Amino acid sequence: MKRSWIVLSAGLLLLGIVGVAVVTAQPNKGPVLIPGDRPVTEDQVRQKLQSEGWSNVQIMREGSYIEAMGSKNGQTAKLMVDAQTGRLHAVDEDDDD
Repeated sequence: MKRSWIVLSAGLLLLGIVGVAVVTAQPNKGPVLIPGDRPVTEDQVRQKLQSEGWSNVQIMREGSYIEAMGSKNGQTAKLMVDAQTGRLHAVDEDDDD
């Protein structure tokens, strides 16, 4: 009887630890543009893109995201950067609304 209480208590403790880990873990929300998982500025995004060979970089704020448009290797592209983490966010190119 005493042994079953110990096993039950250990199981509940393990379940609690796993539950806390699941709740506090942040999923990977995209590739990192600017390392550090901390807030980034529009200037940091512009400087990063220009250092990687982007030209004609235009920056706009879109809520909690920084939208960057520019050209690289003759191709124009748009990037969305999470301003809180510096991670890239998927761009929805569907403008057929």
